[in-house]
Amino acid sequence: MFLVSSGRGVIVIVRGRTAATCAQPRSPGSLASTMPEKDDSPLCCCEYVNREGERSHILAAFCNCEDLDEAFDRLLTRKNVDTGSCEKIMETAIDRLRIPWCGGAKKVPPDVACGLVLVPLFILLGCISWTFIFITYLIILPTVMFSIHRFLRRKVVYKDTSTYQSGNSKDMKKYPRSKFYLTWLASSMVALLLIYYTQVIAYLKISPYENLAFMIFVWLSGTFLYLVRATACAGFDPPEKKGDDVYDDVIESGAWKICGECEQQVPRLASHCRTCGICYFMRDHHCVWLDTCICHVNDRWFMGGLFFGLIALCYGFHLSVTTVCHPRLLNIYFMDVLVPETCPDAFMDFQSSLTTSGACYALLLGILVALALLQQLVCVVAGVKLREYKQRRLLPGQPGFSISSAFKNCLNFWWR
Repeated sequence: MFLVSSGRGVIVIVRGRTAATCAQPRSPGSLASTMPEKDDSPLCCCEYVNREGERSHILAAFCNCEDLDEAFDRLLTRKNVDTGSCEKIMETAIDRLRIPWCGGAKKVPPDVACGLVLVPLFILLGCISWTFIFITYLIILPTVMFSIHRFLRRKVVYKDTSTYQSGNSKDMKKYPRSKFYLTWLASSMVALLLIYYTQVIAYLKISPYENLAFMIFVWLSGTFLYLVRATACAGFDPPEKKGDDVYDDVIESGAWKICGECEQQVPRLASHCRTCGICYFMRDHHCVWLDTCICHVNDRWFMGGLFFGLIALCYGFHLSVTTVCHPRLLNIYFMDVLVPETCPDAFMDFQSSLTTSGACYALLLGILVALALLQQLVCVVAGVKLREYKQRRLLPGQPGFSISSAFKNCLNFWWR
């Protein structure tokens, strides 16, 4: 072993080969020259800053993923993939799920991406044949929706409170909010309108009056559903706590109470929503499809949106089916109505297949909207809220129900 000294360090030579080099520290100027400069330039529409704080590009979504490579290595070597590796893979995938946007690529939540992808996928699956329509809309679609709903409901957050209790449990449930249902509803409306204007109208069999009537129903339904979200509010302002005496008098009067879950001062007729996390005055229920609570300020808009939405879906289904199928003219109560008779060309080409699949999907949505509207009508006639109806099961025909009371409940609902 020989030691050779030089001006820059000491070189250790073992049996004629270089083993290591101990270099002397460089000057600060030389270190600064070798370090990479930080890029402070603005992000383009496809760039973003990842969770490690580095600039990345959306086209490199499947590149440089150490967690994914490690998981594949463990699978190939027949080793178990631990939970931590799966969580890292999911975090990386969620971080890289982005779309181009001004000032940098924007992150797309997984529930929103799921709703945007599944709706066109199911409609395209229904374009294959009648068999695929029945399998997709009656088996696959309900199974997927039920699985996603159960997955979202399992993520329940429990809030431990020692001051106020609900029943015998100290844990207050809080359901997580998700944009999946709202995205699914918006995607369905956009997809059906695109099919109508790009495929159904192209047959040139729909008159301008039929198209105008259909668009009026769509506009009314969309406007009412928008007003449901725009007018949703708690509907009350807690009284000011000017002193303990005033505060106690308000509570003892019975007009106000302390909510056992959010621990806020609320009116006696207010109810707590475990999804929104706040109390609403005369709350009916929380609509997951609109991601808002239905209460006394927007319940009538909600009923109107369901009513006109049902008409728009049924009328759109009728226009689509009578266009792609061979119609038949029937005289019903002094009116001529077209009804589909035979559909031998339903899957002749992509245009007819997409029209048929979209019409069947609109029919499925119409059935669901009709059930929701019927449930709301039963609650209005019985004079109860939906959450009360689920608890008490108060149906027409039970003791205490009469035609006069039903008429009075309807008047109180629409002209209160």
